[in-house]
Amino acid sequence: MTYAIILLAAGILLAFLETILPSGGLLGFLAAASLIGAVVIGFMHGEPAGWLILLTTFVCVPTLILLGLKILPKTPFGRRMILAESHKKFGPSGGKVEISDENFSPLKDQSGVTITELRPSGIAEINGRRYSVISEGEMMSPSVEIVVKEVEGNNVIVRRKNG
Repeated sequence: MTYAIILLAAGILLAFLETILPSGGLLGFLAAASLIGAVVIGFMHGEPAGWLILLTTFVCVPTLILLGLKILPKTPFGRRMILAESHKKFGPSGGKVEISDENFSPLKDQSGVTITELRPSGIAEINGRRYSVISEGEMMSPSVEIVVKEVEGNNVIVRRKNG
């Protein structure tokens, strides 16, 4: 029974570590193998022990995985792992682009300015709103004045204003 408890603890720990360490699934595989081994050994020692280990597995593993995913971004270690600065790169809106089913046709011939680099797609502000746009093929830096050349469905195609 000692081996079952050791495998259970190792499996739970490995499942938790899988949520916070980049292992390519190796830790998850080892966790699953340890937990399966713990359940098998538990049932070899008797049905009540097997069911207890199985119940512990089904309660602890999802709880610790969710706990790891919820708590990790709030820890100093998690903040170092998650590149929070990249989310602040695009200003107060965080680089968010509005997504909707609206008709983009009225944007034709409207002027705007690029917010991000267009390579050839990126984000531009037109009439005070941010849109995902595509240039005619050229790369553009941020803060370049543009004009909407055409709209094809949800694709807003732009070109340099002076070109």
